[in-house]
Amino acid sequence: MEPKSVALFGISRYPREGGFNILQHLLNYGYEGRIYPVHPEADEILGVKAYHRVADVPEDVDLAVINLPRSLVPGIARDCVEKGISAIIIATQGFADANDVKGEQLQKEIDEIISGKARVLGPNTFGTANAFINFSSSFAELKMKRMPVGLICQTGVLYVGSPDLSLLGKGIDLGNGCDLDFANALEYFEHDDDVRVIALHTEGMRDAGSFLSVAKRVAHKKPMVVLKTGRSGLAAQAAQSHTGSLVGKDEVWEAALKQCGAIRVSDIDELGDTVRILSALPLMKGRRIGVLTYTGGFAVASIDASQRFGLEIAELSPGTLEQLNAISPPWFTVANPVDIWPATILSRRPMLKVFRQALEILFSDLAVDAVLCICGIWEDAVCNKFCQYTERLAQSYPHKPLVWYIYGPLANEAKSALEETGKTGVFSSPDRAIGALAHLADYSQFLGEFQAPEGV
Repeated sequence: MEPKSVALFGISRYPREGGFNILQHLLNYGYEGRIYPVHPEADEILGVKAYHRVADVPEDVDLAVINLPRSLVPGIARDCVEKGISAIIIATQGFADANDVKGEQLQKEIDEIISGKARVLGPNTFGTANAFINFSSSFAELKMKRMPVGLICQTGVLYVGSPDLSLLGKGIDLGNGCDLDFANALEYFEHDDDVRVIALHTEGMRDAGSFLSVAKRVAHKKPMVVLKTGRSGLAAQAAQSHTGSLVGKDEVWEAALKQCGAIRVSDIDELGDTVRILSALPLMKGRRIGVLTYTGGFAVASIDASQRFGLEIAELSPGTLEQLNAISPPWFTVANPVDIWPATILSRRPMLKVFRQALEILFSDLAVDAVLCICGIWEDAVCNKFCQYTERLAQSYPHKPLVWYIYGPLANEAKSALEETGKTGVFSSPDRAIGALAHLADYSQFLGEFQAPEGV
């Protein structure tokens, strides 16, 4: 995860621009460690001195990354062990995952070579990524960001991510896990000060018992968000073919993950939502939420979502209702969710001033444990103001989460700007926002952070 030097096997002498080239990526990332391309015929690749054999490298090497045809891998692994390299990433496919005799023989040969002398990540892996040192062993170019999230997965597709999923602060792709496994990766992130939230994808494990034993301990230190796939029989069969993992019955996994304090999610969108909210927001002191909206339709939708996800629409205090009624028309009865559209259209005050005033009133209510804002944004100036409000509220109420559902032509720009503050989360629907808050509440409750309501 933190190599100061790396030997690369499988680099083409004539790399294509934009091709799958680890060396090119490391140079582009700005990795400052020593890089040693190893090629039997090249003396330099992309301006970097190359060596015909790893034994020719004049200095010690921390990590070897092997991306060669499978028949060559055992020999290269032996060379690395003889060189004294104790960490090896094997990107190559076709070993235990190949379901053929040759692959099994090659895997056994590798196991015998490294036994007690080196640790292996893979085979069939993207390897490791560490944005904090601008390093990745992946043959695919990654967009890394120094965020407090550690990713453990069995598939490289999570490294690439999606528009709503950017998890690569640090990443470990276990691949087929012939040596290093989920428990090892989890223990690394347990003691990593750069990581506050652990995201995990698994199809199944060979040693689930060891993982769950470690997970019970880690969950009390850092939240773990788990995407466990292979729920159906057909999916389980595909997972067995993909990584050679033991999938197990889904109901057993469900109970085990819940018991150890892990947060299980059902798909990649929910994984991204939950990781973002846990990495940016404080824990909740209860399950009561306040909702501020410009539209009654979304107010009703937020009530439905709250009931579905096990949150409560907070009963606002008399003082809060009095203040909100004071800025609303006399014919309008204020309740939670708080619809401020009547106050906006009938008031001579600027829309932003009404919104800010209502938001601060809602935030100050002791009966509210978190706030969801639902609004449309059509102007850059409005987006900038919301960012300022968010940062100020986070300072004034450091123990109360704020999330948003934003619509309108500038929704994407507003999402980026608001989340850049590091103080909030922005979601593509009220349901997703409330679902993420529910996971935050669940983890808060697991840690015993809930406080009794005032007067109880």
